[in-house]
Amino acid sequence: MTGPALPAGAVVGVTGATGHIGQVLVEHLLRQEVEVRTVARRPLAFPVAGPTTGPTTGPTTGPTTGRLVHTGADVRSPAARRALAGADLVFHLAAQVWEGRGQASREAMRQVNVDGTRNILDAGPGAVVLASSAAVYGAWPDNPLPLTEDHVPRPNPECRYATDKLAAELVCRRWDGRFAVVRLCAVLGPHADVRVARALGGYRLAVPEMSGCPQAGQWMDEGDAAQALLHVGADLLGAGEVAGEVLNAGTPDWLSAPDMARLAGSRPLRAPRGLVVRAAELGRWAHLSPFGADRAALICGPLAISSEKAERLLSWQARLSSAEVFSAALARGWQGARRNRSPA
Repeated sequence: MTGPALPAGAVVGVTGATGHIGQVLVEHLLRQEVEVRTVARRPLAFPVAGPTTGPTTGPTTGPTTGRLVHTGADVRSPAARRALAGADLVFHLAAQVWEGRGQASREAMRQVNVDGTRNILDAGPGAVVLASSAAVYGAWPDNPLPLTEDHVPRPNPECRYATDKLAAELVCRRWDGRFAVVRLCAVLGPHADVRVARALGGYRLAVPEMSGCPQAGQWMDEGDAAQALLHVGADLLGAGEVAGEVLNAGTPDWLSAPDMARLAGSRPLRAPRGLVVRAAELGRWAHLSPFGADRAALICGPLAISSEKAERLLSWQARLSSAEVFSAALARGWQGARRNRSPA
């Protein structure tokens, strides 16, 4: 499935092309008659049909018709800006997701997520699709279900990734160009960060839940996420119905902690909020888990989004449910998948 067709001959950029969703999106684009320009710090796992500043490894799957040019560069760099100059459309996926240690690391994270977005916009592409996150809404006990785009974002202060994403959205709003923001729920699949795939195994023992903070989480298939982005990009190069809009992209269902425990064959493990956050931070600092207080905060209340707007404007909807995606992630052992790569 290649998704909606982009105009033949269009120049399409993808930042964060070696990341989870980026890899899937590039595979789809290579099956269309477009020129693909990718930017990432790591080598790209696709054959390159043009100049490149970095090596590539491994073949893609299936027939390809597009032309690919890869630039190995930091999203904040002049090289990244030059690589995307004149592109008809850019899918901006590059982001630092995991928080490092210390204030310097946090500042570097902000620079990648916010200043990097500004740098890509300065390249002057014809249109930009910003991949944002449902985490910008924050997980709070009084959240309605499901959350629509009209709900005022209020990121949990512990989750700096969510705060950065909201700031990147504001950068796009201030830009004098055509853009759309896609707020994605949590995404799983064989391309997922190896640390996420491994951490899911812990759900077979217990599913963490904060006392007094009911959960409502969503898990979307990586292919569905890529399709949502493609639908938005095709519209920006066409009718422009979603230009300047924010759209949620998630599954029609959501899972509580007991739901996930049932699917994992385990049980919910309830504890006070302070204890859960401290335990998460201890595990992160001991390198036992990638999840610290930044991710523990995201189970502080229901966080499930409505995709009705995307369905109404773009006729997009997720093919797989959260229950199906979560169950598949547990059953397939994706941490050993060939394409599953650590961000290191």
